[in-house]
Amino acid sequence: MRFSGARFFAACAFFGVICAAFPGIAQAKAPSGNTLQIDIEASISQRCGIAALGANSNDSGRIDEPTRIAFRFGLDCNTPFKIGVAAQNGALQLVGANGPNAGIAGFAYRKNYVAGLQFNTDQTGLVSAGECASSALTSANTNCRFYGSEPGSGLYSGRNTTAIGREGELTVTWLGETSDAVRLAAGAYQEILTIIVAPST
Repeated sequence: MRFSGARFFAACAFFGVICAAFPGIAQAKAPSGNTLQIDIEASISQRCGIAALGANSNDSGRIDEPTRIAFRFGLDCNTPFKIGVAAQNGALQLVGANGPNAGIAGFAYRKNYVAGLQFNTDQTGLVSAGECASSALTSANTNCRFYGSEPGSGLYSGRNTTAIGREGELTVTWLGETSDAVRLAAGAYQEILTIIVAPST
């Protein structure tokens, strides 16, 4: 096939564009080394939670009879943590009564109790935090080792100690009426206990 002068230059220009569109193919070079380093980073966020296992309230019946109540809870902390317990009243208190020293017609309206705490961890198994009088669960100025009213307060689980999918138990115990110096007034008595867990390093 023969090209005239004008057609020959047009064809060269066309093929020149085609070559310029694929510089990688025309100018490909072999890699200069034989290793390739790839950095990958990943992480797991801290988590620490608690949930009731069963009922988180109890109507124990008679406050003037010896009673023990157990509240089970689930614990899921993938990092060291602190667990604390705080009481609203520091005693079982007659509903509607006000003031820690008030009396009702010569009757008492507050009933002391004892709270106990224990929980399982992945590294040390069952941890018994001991027991505390109800009056020690309303202030940090006590010797109760598991008192805590805000995240980061309470009993430390220990360094490198986790509790992933574990369980714990809070118990409440009180004695019968023979242990009371003054007889209790009739009525309904109530107390609110709060358990708090949070990551701690």
